[in-house]
Amino acid sequence: MKKGFLHFEIGGFRCTLIADGKHAYPNPAGLLFPGAPVDELAGELARHGISPDNWPIWMSDYTCLLIDTGKQRILLDTGAGDMLPDAGLLTKNMRAAGIAPASVDCILISHAHPDHIGGACLFPEARIIMNRKEWRFWTQNPELPRLPDEFSHLLTGMVTSLLAPLQGRIELIDSDTEIAPGVNFFEARGHTPGHMALHAASSGNHLIYVGDAVIHEAHIRNTHWSPLVDVLPDKSVRTRTRLLTQAADTNAVFFGFHLPHLGRISRTDTGFDWKQR
Repeated sequence: MKKGFLHFEIGGFRCTLIADGKHAYPNPAGLLFPGAPVDELAGELARHGISPDNWPIWMSDYTCLLIDTGKQRILLDTGAGDMLPDAGLLTKNMRAAGIAPASVDCILISHAHPDHIGGACLFPEARIIMNRKEWRFWTQNPELPRLPDEFSHLLTGMVTSLLAPLQGRIELIDSDTEIAPGVNFFEARGHTPGHMALHAASSGNHLIYVGDAVIHEAHIRNTHWSPLVDVLPDKSVRTRTRLLTQAADTNAVFFGFHLPHLGRISRTDTGFDWKQR
């Protein structure tokens, strides 16, 4: 997105991808594909133009999604705010796209990782909706046994500091919820215990936003490779498969917060693939 935003339509819904920026992650193979067989991983990375022997940094996109139903403006995730040097561009790019931040009616939080909730304070008048399991997990001494202690403590501290000012503002939901006619926010557990995804449908057209249920495009062909940051890796595999199946069956436009572009999912003899829209 050279302009920092991209408009597109899903039936009668006007949608906009809005770039929050990027972030550099070290040791990407270990972070994204821990335990993946070396030969299989090398072959998959080669498909994406990546040398497994020379991949010290993953520059991840941070991209939020806004859905304008005509009656509501619904924002999916809020970016990193002022936490990171190369992110926090959400409101700037919203304005460039012709969208006033104050016009956002509702914010849906896929999960409480800092890169998704860091900008929530920039929308003081908007409703904020999150899964109750997610709130409880992060506010009741969460355990992150798959992460190194230093990383775990850093992440937990950041989430706690970002959630504290939002207490009392966040509306907690216990199950799948229709946010507006045709716009459904539903459970997609695994990456975190209360992770949510979104399905929007209008005039026979479909959109699925998966948050971090699919972090890298290589996870589409390899649903069984769970990133190190997935709290419940077995559940994340099942969730990823379910979301990809739904996207393929409905020919949905498919997007995730860290993915580089919109795409559509197709079935293959071995699973799934995607093509840029």
